[in-house]
Amino acid sequence: GYERVHSLAELMARADVVSVHAPLSEETRKLLGAAAFAAAKPGLVLINTARGPIVDLDALEAAMRKGTVIGAGLDVLPNEPGDLDHPLLAAWRAREPWIANRLIVTPHAAFYSPASMRDLRLKSIEVVHAYLAEGRLTNCVNAEYLK
Repeated sequence: GYERVHSLAELMARADVVSVHAPLSEETRKLLGAAAFAAAKPGLVLINTARGPIVDLDALEAAMRKGTVIGAGLDVLPNEPGDLDHPLLAAWRAREPWIANRLIVTPHAAFYSPASMRDLRLKSIEVVHAYLAEGRLTNCVNAEYLK
């Protein structure tokens, strides 16, 4: 089931798992920062396969050290390639005990599989066809900039 919430704080207070699926914008940059993690129910698992800068790594590190976030999976980082000197990533790379088995970092490739590549090609063709045949833009996130 699901329950509708009306604020990020409500979501964080109720969720066991937060999986990020959002574009990067000024509104979403560091959306998951200190305030969001402070509102989180202890034991949260965070997954970000969207855009790295949506998660504030400093705030995530603090929340993981505190135990509010017990696990995180990051397929994207604020800077790519990642800043391996960032304390969170340095601790993970050094296999520090406090983070052992609690953080997974993948190289911005979590989507990849033969089926996903086939789907990517098919959906691209469908979008191009819809525009060329009907003048219809689908999945366009920046229509205001098109002339």
